[in-house]
Amino acid sequence: MGNENEITGGTFLGPVVQAGDATIRIDLQPPPRPPRRHRARWIAAALTAALLGGGGGAYLYAVAQDKGHRTPAAAGTPGPAPAVSAPAGERIDNGGGWGPERTTFLMEHPARYPVFNSLTDDPVHGDERNFVQCRDKQSDAKFADEVVALDGHTYQVYLFYNNAIAANLDSMASPTENAHRNPAAQLQNARAHVELPAEPLYNPGLTGYLTADNAPEVWDSCNFLAARKVLLRYVPGSARLVTVHTPEDGVPMNGGGAGLADGTGAPIGEEQDGTVGQVAGYLLFDVTVKLS
Repeated sequence: MGNENEITGGTFLGPVVQAGDATIRIDLQPPPRPPRRHRARWIAAALTAALLGGGGGAYLYAVAQDKGHRTPAAAGTPGPAPAVSAPAGERIDNGGGWGPERTTFLMEHPARYPVFNSLTDDPVHGDERNFVQCRDKQSDAKFADEVVALDGHTYQVYLFYNNAIAANLDSMASPTENAHRNPAAQLQNARAHVELPAEPLYNPGLTGYLTADNAPEVWDSCNFLAARKVLLRYVPGSARLVTVHTPEDGVPMNGGGAGLADGTGAPIGEEQDGTVGQVAGYLLFDVTVKLS
């Protein structure tokens, strides 16, 4: 397919979709960091200085984020205009999280049952629990867990999925080695959907979910940071599926990916039939930002 994927000197060059020895890569920032219970969200000194230097009265600060079980911490962040104070009683900690806490596996010791995104040492992607990233399409920004929300801009969302089961279990029912045909080892009725706040919020999270009939639901998020309320809207028809067997820019999701945003879930897998065996993949879709 003409794609490259590598680690050079320990530097991550993009998450991949793998099938056997074949790989493809999407250009992300150095690897999505594994979820951690507490981490600093922002050090905004440079942006603060820029705003104050221009006469703005913004008060920007860094906070600790608990990215777990949809229990985010408070955040105050720079926006595209001087910050404004939230009205008394207004919640500003509307970011998303990841979950659930679950058993994790290594490449050398994968799962013995079908399960979403539970490898922590993928040689390129890293920790699969961190599977949702966003980027501003109107800049040269890389994908990240958190992005500054700019009014009128369109953001691309990346949502990675993988079945962490051992490959040999998916081939046990086949008379041909590595011919993956064992339904018991595959994720069945596997779907992806995204949750967007219905109303404008301060610092909202966009949360992506993966579900299947035979595996627990998992979720992860990216957060949109601004000094004003943010309204996020899915762009209909923007969703594409990328696997090692698709063109580099992927293929359109069936129905324009409508199930992503309407709560029903969009079927994933190579055939978009809800079956996920040994071929991982990712979705790309767009959301727009409006500040109020």
